[in-house]
Amino acid sequence: MGPQELWAAVVAAEREVTQSRAHFHQRATSRPEILAEALNGSRWEKAAALSFLQSLPDDVPILLGQLVGLAMSSGSALSARRAIASGQRSVVLPALDTLVRARLSEADADEYRRLAELLHHIQALDTLGALVQAALVSGDAETIEVGQDFQ
Repeated sequence: MGPQELWAAVVAAEREVTQSRAHFHQRATSRPEILAEALNGSRWEKAAALSFLQSLPDDVPILLGQLVGLAMSSGSALSARRAIASGQRSVVLPALDTLVRARLSEADADEYRRLAELLHHIQALDTLGALVQAALVSGDAETIEVGQDFQ
């Protein structure tokens, strides 16, 4: 197979993925449940669910808690951030604010940093500001450093 044939195969596969996503989006009756399960599934299932949510983000608000959890892990952080960012801001940002503020009381410096990276990535500046203020008064040197880094 030559380079043009290889590329044609890539294009055909992309077309099929796009069509399959559209069919799943339009026809699956338990879509959020299936996606929630996939986000807890194998590496391939998780990657497919995150990619699906980036392109068709209707279910992002329902799955936001799971997506924030994935944004805390190094392996899925960027894809989870992108999925969250693709959601409807008027719905996602208030829900994200609630989730983040609830996590801060128990968060360590690493979680503060991951949350700050998420908030910065999606430009949730009000919530990032609240996180920075909480970090700066935390009393923990590493957490204070996170606040200073994102101030």
